[in-house]
Amino acid sequence: MKKKENGMGKVWAEVELFNAGDEYMFKEGKLPAGKIRKIDVKALVDTGATMLLLPEKDIQRLGLRLSRTVKSRVADGRLVERKIYGPVTVKVFKRTMQTEAAAGAPNLPPLLGQIPLEGLDLLVDAKNQCLILNPESPDPEMALIDIF
Repeated sequence: MKKKENGMGKVWAEVELFNAGDEYMFKEGKLPAGKIRKIDVKALVDTGATMLLLPEKDIQRLGLRLSRTVKSRVADGRLVERKIYGPVTVKVFKRTMQTEAAAGAPNLPPLLGQIPLEGLDLLVDAKNQCLILNPESPDPEMALIDIF
């Protein structure tokens, strides 16, 4: 629950990322725990983004596999092709989820978009410029997921 950092209106989050395939292999006894590829990143929380977006160097460090290619709309309205990789486990605070990551430009920081924010049940506190647990699900390790 980090307070104001790096500029007006920007919210940053400390995020742990794991190669989910490595985690599966560990659970099956095929990989020692110390071999699970993991990185820590400081991600810009972007409620206008859909997915987790990572620079290619981070994707390579995690050893994520290419899943597919999609079209992506960027801030100026252009459509660009992006490679999608995964699976990746995302951990913020003590909550985890698995998702995919879109490859971002080398000059962009990692972005934490709506899919991981929803999956982790996290909210942006705009007034205090920080990420918080949803007050309706305060258990730090368990998100509340609505299914209607």
